[in-house]
Amino acid sequence: MIASRPLKSMIILLAIAISSFTYGQAGSIGEYVTASSCPFELPDGLVLGQNFSYGHINVPVFHKQPTGAYIRLDVAIFPCSDPENKKEPMVMNTSGPGKSNMDNFIPQIASGLGSYLLPGRDIVIIELRGLRYSSTFLNCEEVFQANIDMLDENLSYDESMTRLSEALKKARIRFENDNIELSAYNNTETAKDIHMVMDALGYSKFNIVGSSAGTLIAQNVIRENPERVRCAILDAGLPVEKTLLCNYVGFIVERLKIYFSECQQDSVCNQSFPYLEERFLDLVESLNNKPLEISTKDPVSGEERTALINGYRLSEHVFMNMFYTTQIPLLISNILNGDYSSLEQFANGKYISNHFADGLGHTIFLSETGDCEAKDIQIDPAYRLFADGITLSGLGWNFLCEVKKQWGIDSSNLFRATEKETLDTPILVLNGKYDPVIPVQFDKILKKQFINSYIYRFDGVAHSAFDNATSCVLPMFLDFLNNPNQAPQSDCIKLFKQEYQVK
Repeated sequence: MIASRPLKSMIILLAIAISSFTYGQAGSIGEYVTASSCPFELPDGLVLGQNFSYGHINVPVFHKQPTGAYIRLDVAIFPCSDPENKKEPMVMNTSGPGKSNMDNFIPQIASGLGSYLLPGRDIVIIELRGLRYSSTFLNCEEVFQANIDMLDENLSYDESMTRLSEALKKARIRFENDNIELSAYNNTETAKDIHMVMDALGYSKFNIVGSSAGTLIAQNVIRENPERVRCAILDAGLPVEKTLLCNYVGFIVERLKIYFSECQQDSVCNQSFPYLEERFLDLVESLNNKPLEISTKDPVSGEERTALINGYRLSEHVFMNMFYTTQIPLLISNILNGDYSSLEQFANGKYISNHFADGLGHTIFLSETGDCEAKDIQIDPAYRLFADGITLSGLGWNFLCEVKKQWGIDSSNLFRATEKETLDTPILVLNGKYDPVIPVQFDKILKKQFINSYIYRFDGVAHSAFDNATSCVLPMFLDFLNNPNQAPQSDCIKLFKQEYQVK
């Protein structure tokens, strides 16, 4: 095994980057303090102090203890370009959970999203607790390193899970040494953070946008103070229900089975990819016995190395692509026919970045699902190896059980959506028909919980209509924001149809 650059080096580099970023003064809890620089390189067209401001707000670790320990949240504010006709601001939250809001939205605003939205309202980007530029970045560098170390090993499921469990334990010890209280990192506390930030900025009412896991945050923000949220837009909308996330792997398996079934029923797809399901499942099993060797570079050291693509890693590869494309039959067929270019890309980019707050994702998933058990998950036996591959990628209750065992997160006092409340805050929900983790029944749950809701599914779209149907979504965004009490114009949805590519 090729040795990677020590974790200590990464920690030092991160510390240097953060130390070069200055705020001017510490500020009290709930006070906005402007910064003299940003902790990242600004995209072309953005000038700090001219077309946006940047700073931080300290929030309590636990809002029930307002004078106790605090967390620093970075905040970027993009002012309305038409202040005479200024409307309620927009708060934007991305997916993950664990993806940096700054890294995600600031380049988008600079490249055109800002000019589209800013004429009517301020845009507020908050680097929430646990994310990359907050004072408590919950990335699991130990798990990151363990996955790199295992990349050229063909381990069994139990061996892989043992390695990951050991890494999770090391992460917990590091968090404890840094005095990080993991039970504070959940959507309930985060929702309170957002309200405190908007208080500090002087906004009495606002709109909120959330994508994927960010939709859970948006709903918690509404529940914290429904009268304050004018409307919400949920891209890849998930309902807040404690049992739903338990069976994510089951949802993903069923989505893949639908791909195979629909391909078989489609004359063009079936003729091009005969017996696709059987061949894929056979390949997953055979690769666990004899993996493919893929030449790649170590994502940390840059050194040449070999990555072994066994059945579990092939499953992860297919699963990750299910988020971004509906051309899964073609992807699988290419691999079956010896075209490994996508696998090479997968190996080269698998752990290329350690900027994702995966530790935050673990705490949030556990807080949302706290009491389900791995034994409750029912998987088609033919897809067991595929499901195990998803679990080893970090999404699955077996893996979360290890997190729960090693981290001991207490989620007993968190809000549960099973309280059967209904809310009349207007929400716009945009989901993809082929989303691997948001089945159609989620729409019904959201409709029941939010009586003033408008829910749309885009055919031919996987995860995130915003990313995969932008030309249609943006006009719907604006239409809804201008009048959230009526259905937005949605004729453009008809343009997005599923068409199978065969070469």
